[in-house]
Amino acid sequence: MSVYKYKKYKISLQSDSKKTQGLRTGDIVRRQYFDGKNLIYSLMCVLDYGIDNTVDPNTNDIVEKQYFIGALLEGDVPKTEEILDFARITNLFDINRSGAIYLTGSDDNAPYMDVIDGIGRNESLCWPLNIATPDYEDSESQYIVRGTEAVTTDYILSEADNNRICHFKRNDAIYYGFIGLQQDFYKYVQNPNRVLISYKIKANKAVNCKVSLEYQDGTRTDGEETTSITTDWQYKLHTITVDYSGRYLRTVKLDLSEMSPSDEVWVSDFNIILLSSVANFGDASKIRVGKLNGITDPVFGQLEGYGGYLQKLFASKSAHISGTLTAGDENGFAATFYAGKIHRNVFVNSLDVNFTSAITIDTQIENPTGIGNVYSASKIISMIAQSEEWFAQHIGKKYTFSFWIYAGQACQLSILQNDKAIGTVQIPIADTNIWSRKKVTFELQAPKQAEEALVLSIVPTFDTSDNAGESIFYFSSPQLEAGELVTQYQPTDTILNYTEDYGAWFNRGGIGGTIQNPLLQLNFDGEGSIGTRSNSVLIKTDGSGHFANKNIKWNKNGDVTFGKNVTMTWDNLDQSVKDELVSKSIRIVGTDTFTLLGDLTGADPVTNPADITLTLEEENLQSTSSQRQWYYLQGYDYIPFEGENGKTLTIWPFEPYWDNGNSLTVRCIVKFSDEEYSATFTIRKQYIVGYSLEITSSQGVSYKNNSCQTVLTANVYYQGKLVDPDYVAKNYIFKWTRYHLPDMENEVTDWWKEQRDNEGNIVQQEIDRSKQSITLNYGISGQDCFMCELLNGNMFPYEFPLIF
Repeated sequence: MSVYKYKKYKISLQSDSKKTQGLRTGDIVRRQYFDGKNLIYSLMCVLDYGIDNTVDPNTNDIVEKQYFIGALLEGDVPKTEEILDFARITNLFDINRSGAIYLTGSDDNAPYMDVIDGIGRNESLCWPLNIATPDYEDSESQYIVRGTEAVTTDYILSEADNNRICHFKRNDAIYYGFIGLQQDFYKYVQNPNRVLISYKIKANKAVNCKVSLEYQDGTRTDGEETTSITTDWQYKLHTITVDYSGRYLRTVKLDLSEMSPSDEVWVSDFNIILLSSVANFGDASKIRVGKLNGITDPVFGQLEGYGGYLQKLFASKSAHISGTLTAGDENGFAATFYAGKIHRNVFVNSLDVNFTSAITIDTQIENPTGIGNVYSASKIISMIAQSEEWFAQHIGKKYTFSFWIYAGQACQLSILQNDKAIGTVQIPIADTNIWSRKKVTFELQAPKQAEEALVLSIVPTFDTSDNAGESIFYFSSPQLEAGELVTQYQPTDTILNYTEDYGAWFNRGGIGGTIQNPLLQLNFDGEGSIGTRSNSVLIKTDGSGHFANKNIKWNKNGDVTFGKNVTMTWDNLDQSVKDELVSKSIRIVGTDTFTLLGDLTGADPVTNPADITLTLEEENLQSTSSQRQWYYLQGYDYIPFEGENGKTLTIWPFEPYWDNGNSLTVRCIVKFSDEEYSATFTIRKQYIVGYSLEITSSQGVSYKNNSCQTVLTANVYYQGKLVDPDYVAKNYIFKWTRYHLPDMENEVTDWWKEQRDNEGNIVQQEIDRSKQSITLNYGISGQDCFMCELLNGNMFPYEFPLIF
């Protein structure tokens, strides 16, 4: 068992000390200093406090010594000769004692000053405020009572110094099951962490209570301890180390099954918290001045360098900002107010990412930034971050790639840039099932081949050792920015403004006039409409609006009405408008035939080509992955290819989508600007079994010596039928050879080359031996034998000769 038997120490003030012992029960206190050789550190929980009356050995007078009794949770044992100044960090149940100012020069990443608050409550795994009803059992904020057949319970808000009280009263019913509290965790915990269980308890008579930390399904118990309950309120603190796997949710049980009829028990100020939460309080810093390393912000992630970190800022009279001013909520949504460099995020279209791999758009998961798509995947995802031209101009420069990730299982994410590893991101089990922002800083590396776009990939490696959690992750809101620092997320679409200028952008409000009555009103109706104070210009989100005092009007259907004074010609139109007016279309291009070469033995045929890649060509539009989908025809229905939404589609000759047929119809649909464009393409199989060759001569086979004029043709027959010469010329290669009889062992060399007579006249043109027909015009002596081989060319992976 992993019950941690902490040691208790009594820390007293000297009677002549001018200090006051201000610590109270439940305080988490800390001391830390450097004695010249070692760093002395102790973390304790105050279990009790009081005043001792002792005799002063010098005066024999009775003097008072204030003290507190502390449980040593970690660190060095306090000794008499050491400095015993303890600072309160938080309290495990009293929210009025949860804050402190912490100034250090000896901690990691020192020096800094922190204002910390709310650790005991904000980091709690269970802080029940009432008794759960059958319809609402939430152990994080409710007391979950088990064995209600044997006990009645009620909730008391406060009594004296005790708060959040759960009252048990045993009835006369015979019951042999579990009676007590079962408080489930909402997050995973793992070794070597310890769980602190803090509460106050009393009974109407002495009774024992068993406290345990175990799996929620009850299959394993990390630790179990029995404590006695008296008739007076007592403070209890149990520390149990997580012993087993961190991949299973835990529960804490207070077993009161020893209660007899009419017994009563009161439990108050219940809290479950991790030791690491009270020992490492960086996440509880509300204000830090100094070195910011160690602070984790929900928007910017891990902070670095020196500066000031404030969760709220109120400035009177003068406020001066140098750099960027961004207004966003705690989730990282930056699209509310922005003043700074206009071109910050260089990732093209972070709202609708152009993936080159198969992904799924998940509409059920809420985006942590409040804008853009959420994508889910279980294996590598690759995305086009920037164009070829931009990439070529920025090779060697340092950039930071950041993104929001939600993993269902502990994993390591390998980050690749054009298939080159540039960093890794670790997601431990404690960070699973929550959104977090991750980053990798790297120098842009030249691609393997020139004229490649900038492609960023994320390759997950899931830890499936305990088979807990789902091997899937959700991805959203990528940002690529120059330098090493991560700034608040700046959403981008298909158009990036590459200016280095500074400017301002805001989501709602107005420009000019007064704050409450601006000249130009932005989102004045809460639905995104833009208009002027005089209503001479109005643009509504449903598509309707007007210009020039309603001389140009249009409705939500796009029907435009011009006043009599409006003149419009083609030259008046902007180029972007002209582009919108031109027709848009898509088409599919690629090879349309599989040729299958086989025989009559039943062996698997060899195909040419081995596969066919279809390419989608777009006219006057540029779609993204989320706008495309490929389908295949089966019967009368088009069935989607799972995960195929790229610009190319590879078809294999023997996949199930052929449905044992020799024809496959493929369709691609693109949804672009509220319009749908489609194109179809049909691929066929043709089988080739049984070939023969026949060589014919246009002028016979006998000639006088020194004379030969004829055309030899190698006719190709398939199963006795002549194959179309045009098809043969397109798909096959021939090889002609010549022998001088009776020697059939040695081929005549260079016979196909140009030949001249003694006077230099050409008597034989050079012959192309790869053609189906050759023309002969040469002096013959004796007998010549011509043979022809039908070769595969680029068609088959093996030769297929027939020699005559």
